[in-house]
Amino acid sequence: MDELYTKVSNATKHVLYQYMKDNDISLLNYNFNYFFQYCIQKYQIQVISHHFSNHKIEGLTVIDELGISFSYEKDNPIVKQNFTLCHELGHFILKHEGNYFAESIENQENLLEREANVFSAVVLMPDIVLLSKIYYNCETFQRVQNSLEVSKQALFFRLLDLLREYHSDNDSEIKQAVETYIEGKNAPIFRLFHNVKERIIEEFHQFQPSLINQVKQRVSKLGFTTSQEYPDLLNQDNWKAIKEENINLKTWLIYNKGKSIAYVWDKEKFSDEEARKKAEIQLLLM
Repeated sequence: MDELYTKVSNATKHVLYQYMKDNDISLLNYNFNYFFQYCIQKYQIQVISHHFSNHKIEGLTVIDELGISFSYEKDNPIVKQNFTLCHELGHFILKHEGNYFAESIENQENLLEREANVFSAVVLMPDIVLLSKIYYNCETFQRVQNSLEVSKQALFFRLLDLLREYHSDNDSEIKQAVETYIEGKNAPIFRLFHNVKERIIEEFHQFQPSLINQVKQRVSKLGFTTSQEYPDLLNQDNWKAIKEENINLKTWLIYNKGKSIAYVWDKEKFSDEEARKKAEIQLLLM
């Protein structure tokens, strides 16, 4: 497997898997659009369509003093538009040097374009999602293709690349397994996934929901949480990031008889006094 693929695939999964864990994304109902929309909102990226008479430019990324914008060829099939949008996001997330990227037929072999293509394929069809759908849920090629909103060609090449990454020595077996899977026979691709499933799962489980997201979700439900649930709240370095994440969240720490408890509350749900009382009760019970 070429090094470029492995490097970009790992970098993409690093960002994507953390997002999936933080937001408890269902593996069987996964769609690239969750992650794409999250990035668009987080980085305030403008997405627009364009049209060139001969489809000369499939996608464009412009980064300037006005901000970041992506555009895509509006006459392309929806599956191609999806690939283009994730490709443009790849230039940004992978921090490619430059302020202007144009995806066209002529520059497909360009290094940065190839990296953006790998990023796009992994976001559209993550390893853990393909394993869940194909191996555990026994879905057909057609069903996987439709649910992930990708082209037949994109899924075909993605499966080749994914399996080659783990089985570097049996290229013809991989190609045959993917081709027979398209025809509706899944025993050969099952065998290949069976041999690598532990590694794919372990890679996904290396990522854990971040403290900030766990705290944010708990406080959005209950209005209050403490270092009893999340011991890392005792580290005051984490407070700044929590407050930056949501202006309604407040943090504080109280001591009593050598014990201490840090707590976070939503100021819209509890006053400072009410939050302190709740924390004091927990401190007494420690």
